[in-house]
Amino acid sequence: MSQQQQQPIGGSARAAVTNAQLVAGAQRAATGQARSPRPALDRRVTPADGIMLAQSDMHNFLAQSHGTIFDMAMQYAESVGIQRDQVSYIVFALAAFYLVFGGAARLLCNLIGFGYPTYASVKAIRTKDTDDDTVWLIYWTCFAVLYLVDFFSEAILSFFPFYYILKACFLVYLYLPQTQGSVMFYETIVDPLVVFLDTNIDKYYHKKNQ
Repeated sequence: MSQQQQQPIGGSARAAVTNAQLVAGAQRAATGQARSPRPALDRRVTPADGIMLAQSDMHNFLAQSHGTIFDMAMQYAESVGIQRDQVSYIVFALAAFYLVFGGAARLLCNLIGFGYPTYASVKAIRTKDTDDDTVWLIYWTCFAVLYLVDFFSEAILSFFPFYYILKACFLVYLYLPQTQGSVMFYETIVDPLVVFLDTNIDKYYHKKNQ
């Protein structure tokens, strides 16, 4: 699929996500909901819109030139009847297969979870803007909470062999800029959990000091 064909798809998807964010912002303003002191926490993207945008951006990426080796690989794929947008599905299928049957599935899952985020976090630290720092701090907080589940991974795998596929997909959903899933997970799970712990710790020390 050509780049010219892909760009309108990505543009419409991005416009849909932008409109959804504007509507969500208007709804919060109408209900009097306070804005967060950090702009990163004011972004809202529905999972469906984020996944649609990520898919269109991936297709646009594959339609462009990224060096000799990449172009040769894409040309070879097209010569055997594989379209460029299908290459990503093949890669995902191979990764999913290894996450079920591979001997180092846990390592691959963790690499998916901290490979790109580590690179992006270093880039964010180098910038003067603190908004991107907040984005990745939110992600790493969510990652730490999810990492606790790995303590039970062996027991989970005994009856649910697709655990690492599910975890890898969820981690990608958390850190992709198109989906911004870490913000939703932070606000619905992590922050309430910390508030709960803070409240009970304060009650404990208040009773102890009486």
